Amino acid sequence: MNIIKPVKTIVSISSVCAVLAFSSMSGVYAADNDFTLDGPEHHQKGKHMMQRMIKKLSLSEQQQVQVKAIKTKAKEQHEVLRASLKKFKEAEKPLLQAETFDEQAYIALHTSYQEAFAQMALTRAKTKHAIFNVLTTKQQEKWLKIMEKRKGRSNRN
Repeated sequence: MNIIKPVKTIVSISSVCAVLAFSSMSGVYAADNDFTLDGPEHHQKGKHMMQRMIKKLSLSEQQQVQVKAIKTKAKEQHEVLRASLKKFKEAEKPLLQAETFDEQAYIALHTSYQEAFAQMALTRAKTKHAIFNVLTTKQQEKWLKIMEKRKGRSNRN
């Protein structure tokens, strides 16, 4: 019986899930380590990003109100998941700092938090979708160009 193929499949899937989860949670961990999400630094960053969006896309007053409402709702949903993600990070730390890496323990830990990872990704996707649909067709096109340019910049680094 060849067990290597199923193990490779499990490891591959787990790796992809880990990358997706960590990429969606990177902001949470940075917030945990540097400052709280309610701190003045975070508020200023969010305010700056909103000002850039207003300026670059020429958002109307109504669109600004809608985007702020969407972001507020997303923040509330994010706070619910934050405690679970923090527990994952605390449980992950000893596994990463161990002398030898216990792959099975990591896979088991990661699997146990799949629901939280999926919920976080879903919340982020819904938020992006809702904001995108507040924009006019021209604004959407401009937004996509900005995101493509940003993506190109991050690929060079």
